Amino acid sequence: MSFSDILIFLLKRKKYSIGIPFLAGVLGFAIAWIVPPYYKSEIRIFLDTGSKVTDINSLMKGTAASGILGSFGTSLGSMASQENEDLYLDIIDGRNVMLAAIEEFRLDTVYKNVKYKESLIKLFHKDIKINIDELTGIISCEYEAKNKELARDIVRFMVKEANTKYVKLRQERALQTIEQLRTFRQSIVTSADSLSEALVKFYRSNNLLNLEAQLELTISALSGYEEQIKNMKISESNIGTDNSTAAELRKKRLILEKEFKKLRGEFSEDYLPNKNSVYINSDWAVEKIIEQQKLEADLRRIFATLEMIESNIVMEESNAAKNMPVIQVVQDAYLADYKSKPKRAIWAAIAVILSFALINGWLIARAIYTGELENENRELLKRIVNSLGL
Repeated sequence: MSFSDILIFLLKRKKYSIGIPFLAGVLGFAIAWIVPPYYKSEIRIFLDTGSKVTDINSLMKGTAASGILGSFGTSLGSMASQENEDLYLDIIDGRNVMLAAIEEFRLDTVYKNVKYKESLIKLFHKDIKINIDELTGIISCEYEAKNKELARDIVRFMVKEANTKYVKLRQERALQTIEQLRTFRQSIVTSADSLSEALVKFYRSNNLLNLEAQLELTISALSGYEEQIKNMKISESNIGTDNSTAAELRKKRLILEKEFKKLRGEFSEDYLPNKNSVYINSDWAVEKIIEQQKLEADLRRIFATLEMIESNIVMEESNAAKNMPVIQVVQDAYLADYKSKPKRAIWAAIAVILSFALINGWLIARAIYTGELENENRELLKRIVNSLGL
C-alpha cells in the first residue's frame, strides 16, 4: 500500500475526507463567534528604587581589611540589601496582592465552582501575566477578562497595591538600616578616637612636635654642617698643620662632624630626640614617618567612612519619611476595543486539522479492515478490533 493508493482512496471519498473537515471548520468558526469574547488590558511601569546604601561597601572592606574595626566591619554587607525590580516582582506576583485583588473584585464570581482560596489564587495567577524587560527594566502586568473594564481595573489595582506594600517594606527596611548605620557610626567614632589617641601618644612618646617639619629642619642643618666641614677641610689644607689656627679649625671641624653624626647615621634602640632641640636623627625619622603615615592613613579612611555613613543615614531617613509612589507609569491600562480571544481563524483551523486527522484516519483503518486497501497489518488490525468487541 503506497501513499498514492491512500491519496486516490481518500479523493474518491472526498465527501467525507474533505467535506466533513470543511464543515468542522465552519462549525469551529461559528462556535468561536458565539463564545463570549475576552479582552486584554496591560499596564507598563518603571520602578524608581530610590537611594541605595552601596557606595559605603568599598570603604567598609578597606576598614575591615586593615583591622581597624575588627569583625564589625564585615557586618555592614547585610544592611546593603537593595530594593530592586526583583523585590517588586515578588510582591506584585505574591499571594497577598493576588488575594487582595480577588477580594476587591469578587473574582470568586468569575472563577466559579472553586471551593478553596488557594485554588482560586492558582487560577488567577495563571491568567495574570507579569513580566520584566531585562534591557529597559520596564515591568508589564496584563490580564484577560470578559469584562474589559474589569481587566483594566485589575491591572491598575495590582500595580497600586504592590506599590503600597513596596513603600511600606522600604520604610521598614530603611528604619532597620538607619539603626544599623548608627551602630556602625558609633563604632567608627570609637575607632577614630582610638586612632587619634594613638597618634597623640606616638608624638608624645617620641618627643616630637611635627615630624615632617623637624626632618626638613634636620636636613637643612645637615646641609649646612656638610658645607662648613668641607670649607674647614679646605682651609686646613691651605694653612697647613703646624700652627694654632689649623688646630682651632680642626677642633671646630671635629665638633661639627660629631654633630653631623648625631643627626645622620646609626642610632641606638632607645634613641629619642632631645626635648630641648627641634632636630632629630634623620634615619630614625624616616622609620617613624612610615609609622606615622600608616596611622594617618587609617585615620583618613576612618573619617571618609564616617562621612559616607552620615550621608547614607541622611538618605535612609529620607526614604523612611517618604510615602510616595515608587512607580512611573510608562503605559496606563486601557479599555481594549478588540477581543484578544477566541480567535475565529485559529478555532476553525484547529477544527479542520483535528477532524481531517480523525475522519481520514478512520477511513483508512476501515479500508484496511475490509480489504479495500492492501496492508500487511490487516490481520493484526482485525484481531485488535475483535478484542475490543467492535
